[in-house]
Amino acid sequence: MQPVFKVLSVIALVGAMLGASNRASAEWVEWVFAPGIDYRYEDNLNLSSFDADERSDDAMDINVHAGRYLQIGERTRLRLTAGFEAGFFDTYKLLNNVAFSANAVVTHKLGLGKNAAWISPYVVLGYREVRDDIRSGMFMDLGITTGKRLTDRFDMTASLAYRESEGKDGVQIVPGIGADVFDQDRWLVSVQGNFLITNRLILQGDLSHYEGDFVSACTKGNVGTVLAVEDVRAITLDDVFSGCVYRLNGSGNSGALSLSYATGRHSSINASVTYLKGKGDELEYDNTVLQVGFLYNY
Repeated sequence: MQPVFKVLSVIALVGAMLGASNRASAEWVEWVFAPGIDYRYEDNLNLSSFDADERSDDAMDINVHAGRYLQIGERTRLRLTAGFEAGFFDTYKLLNNVAFSANAVVTHKLGLGKNAAWISPYVVLGYREVRDDIRSGMFMDLGITTGKRLTDRFDMTASLAYRESEGKDGVQIVPGIGADVFDQDRWLVSVQGNFLITNRLILQGDLSHYEGDFVSACTKGNVGTVLAVEDVRAITLDDVFSGCVYRLNGSGNSGALSLSYATGRHSSINASVTYLKGKGDELEYDNTVLQVGFLYNY
């Protein structure tokens, strides 16, 4: 999908949301301001299938979202925000990046009361600039989430999302195979449970499955093995990890556990561990991600 069509899709979606609402009763009801900062560690940052090629690193992530809620119906809200993100890596500084995005989310309650189920379609459109330029490009998320409070202390959500991102072509190094490694799309389905341990502490569990493109890396000595056993969609030289980076179509599963502790009415300290296991045609890879961060949500 070309960038202009992505922009038009967001405009059309937001326009449809507003057009379907009761304009007489629509009103701005609440500001959104949510800055956060996270420390992140990944033990297989380059998603390599070869143990000797795996690279780990620490990163500091900063993000800010700001906007407003619009009440467009008795049980329906539209959330429009602009987002800014930045990532700074300790070792692999060519991965340092900044991103800007526009976000639209509609939340509609399917009934009355605090235990009523809800449904929430959303769209995210943005651009990410990476120091390693071939990784720079537009990205888009389209998805829908639904959830329900099951008890006073436990609720569950489920979501389905389509994700697409674009990059720039690298140098072609294998005849007949393209170098557009960072042009990717995938589908993601996930379920999440949230348990209120105390009035300040929440335990969250998440299980996800994806189907589609992913990017992996290896040293030049392992390129022959990759080409022999995998249907490589694109491959090019990798300035970040000093080898080759390639795009495959595959699937994977991830599980995450996190704790969120409210330090005040609008702020929290959050910690999580995520384990990802994926597979192409033959080669497998895994990655463990540890995160600790602070979020202010006004």
